[in-house]
Amino acid sequence: MADVRSGLLLLEQDGGTYVPAAIWPLATSEVSHLAPAAEACLGERRARILRAQPGALVVVAYPIEVDGRMQGAVVLDLSERAEAALQLVLRQLHWGIGWLEVLFLRRSALHDAESLQRARTALDVLAIAAEHEALQPLAMAVVNDLASRFACARVSLGIDQRGRTRLLAMSHSAFFEKKSQFVAALENAMDEALDQRRSIAFPASAEGDSGIAVAHRDLAAGRAVCSVVLTSRGRGIGVLTFERNEATPFAADERRSFEALATLLAPLLESKIALHRWFAGRAVDRLRDFRRHLQDARRPGLRIGLAIAALFVAGTVLLDGEYRVGARAVVEGEVQRAAVAPFDGFVREAPVRAGFIVKQGQTLAVLDERDLLVERQRWLSEREQHLARYRDGLAKHERANANVALAQVREAEAQLALVEEKLSRATIVAPFDGVVVSGDLSQLLGSPVEQGKLLFEVAPLDAYRVILKVEDRDIRDVRVGQSGTLVLAGLAGEALDFAVRNVSMAEAEDGKNVFRVEAQLARSDLKLRPGMEGVGKISVGEQSYAWIWTHRLTDWLRMQAWTWLP
Repeated sequence: MADVRSGLLLLEQDGGTYVPAAIWPLATSEVSHLAPAAEACLGERRARILRAQPGALVVVAYPIEVDGRMQGAVVLDLSERAEAALQLVLRQLHWGIGWLEVLFLRRSALHDAESLQRARTALDVLAIAAEHEALQPLAMAVVNDLASRFACARVSLGIDQRGRTRLLAMSHSAFFEKKSQFVAALENAMDEALDQRRSIAFPASAEGDSGIAVAHRDLAAGRAVCSVVLTSRGRGIGVLTFERNEATPFAADERRSFEALATLLAPLLESKIALHRWFAGRAVDRLRDFRRHLQDARRPGLRIGLAIAALFVAGTVLLDGEYRVGARAVVEGEVQRAAVAPFDGFVREAPVRAGFIVKQGQTLAVLDERDLLVERQRWLSEREQHLARYRDGLAKHERANANVALAQVREAEAQLALVEEKLSRATIVAPFDGVVVSGDLSQLLGSPVEQGKLLFEVAPLDAYRVILKVEDRDIRDVRVGQSGTLVLAGLAGEALDFAVRNVSMAEAEDGKNVFRVEAQLARSDLKLRPGMEGVGKISVGEQSYAWIWTHRLTDWLRMQAWTWLP
């Protein structure tokens, strides 16, 4: 075409992306000025003519569309001409693009033929698999047919068992050692594909990434390996692994064929696996048959017998009562705050002891602070000395001596702050209003105490919890949130309601294994003291009286039978 300055052919790639397939007159020619016309043509799906200004160049863009799908566009840079001449250019482009459309149609037909061939192959394999009822013969028939059909040295089939792939069948091998090194390597490769839920080939083909293939590389040993996952209802149920002796990688069309037959084979294989398992397969069928026989009007005797049995079972459990788990109980403070020695020292004062009622901020004990006062004075003196040396170093311009003196000043200040902190904590006070649960230093005045030693425990007067010590034979029935009733020895005439809040660990007590069950009282206005004991009963639920009266004996008999029987 005369007076064409440059041309550009855009073709679709990777679903919606258009890239230059050809540039005229040279592959390195600058054609960026053709981009606006190309974008307008592809966006509007029709031919476009763009002029920059009168007398300037004209850009003509014509779309390439096949079966309603945009395949690309042709863009030309022309000199200015009349409108009729531009329409002639568009007509020539329309007829000239025909061979490109034919090319796309041929490629589509070839792709459809390949898809049809893959479907035919998959249906043939599925027909072979459908001829067998049992799982093992089906697997052997499938792997043998695939090995001969695709000219593979070996084809293996593994199925998923609790997250691990187990080899089920291997082509041309009636038996194989399940614990051999080769079988372990093969199952690892199958696990690698199943974990990634994708097909894996080693060596990888040039068409694209094949995923992580470490186990496949170890299995290959100079051969080509390809694993395909069999997926049914979104769940991987097995893996097919193909091996050939040559190191030539499996092509992309071969992998697509493997994936097509895996898609059709997976549902059939899943049904066979279900039938192969007793509880997941045949037991379900037996229950379904029993239900059908029960609904059959020609079998009234079965329904009558079942009704009599149901009435008998209902009669044995007709009389129910409330089942409660009993346990010894003790009252504790809901919060027990510990007062510990803040530093090593000596007890100077201890005005309170266990059982005293204290207010928030009240003094519990005072530690001797004379040593701390001496130490504070020493550090104050050292700080003044170091400050004097620091000033002297600055006056004499001795930067090294000044820096050393400054560091010593900071060290003395840090030590002084530590001593001040200890002095502020020498007086131990009550953290809140409550009762002193433990601690008596009235007979230990002047005695030394170590840092961190427990001096007092304080519990509040208005917040309590109940600790029930439930035997291990009854703990199985106790759950968080259950309610119960508590009777204390000091309040024998009043039953207190509570709710189970936590079930703690077991501990040994009086030769028995008991669990600490924490409960919250429903009332907080009671005049209780930590340490009060009683008996609590947790309401577990409704049970038949026969079970309530005999379940401990039944449990004992079961335990004895387990102990003595071989």
